[in-house]
Amino acid sequence: MRTDELRTLLSELVTTTSRFTRLAASVATAEHPRTWSRALSLLDEYGAIRISEFARLDRCSQPSATALLRTLHENGLVDRMTDPTDSRAVVVSISDRGRTWLADSRRAIGDGLLRHLGEPDPDQLRRIVEGLDDLRSVLKTTARKEHP
Repeated sequence: MRTDELRTLLSELVTTTSRFTRLAASVATAEHPRTWSRALSLLDEYGAIRISEFARLDRCSQPSATALLRTLHENGLVDRMTDPTDSRAVVVSISDRGRTWLADSRRAIGDGLLRHLGEPDPDQLRRIVEGLDDLRSVLKTTARKEHP
C-alpha cells in the first residue's frame, strides 16, 4: 500500500473515531461534561503527571489545563500535590471519586449507545476495540520516545 493511501486511511480513522466519540457522548444517558471525561480519561491512562505534561498530552494551553484541573480538584475528582522533584511544580492524578465519576460517565455512554444500536455483535465490537487498542499502544510507545 502506498504512503498516500496509508496517510488517507489513518486520517479517516482518526476523523471517524472522533466523530463517533462526539456522537456517543451526545446520546449518553447522563450529563457528564466531555471535557471532564476527557481529562479524567487522560489521567486514568497516564497516572500522576505535571500540569504542563497534561497540557501537552491534551493539546491545550497550560492556563486552560490549569483552569480545568482546578475545577476538577474543586469537585474532588482530581488530587493535586507538589512535585517531589520540583517544589515549584504541581502534579495531578485522578482521585478515587474521579475514577467513580469516570466509570459512571463511560457507563452512561454505553447505555446511550445500546438504546440506539440495539444489540450489536459482541465479537465484532471486541475485534474493533482490540484493533484500536493495538494501534493506540504502538502510537503511545513511539510518541513517548519522541516526548519523554
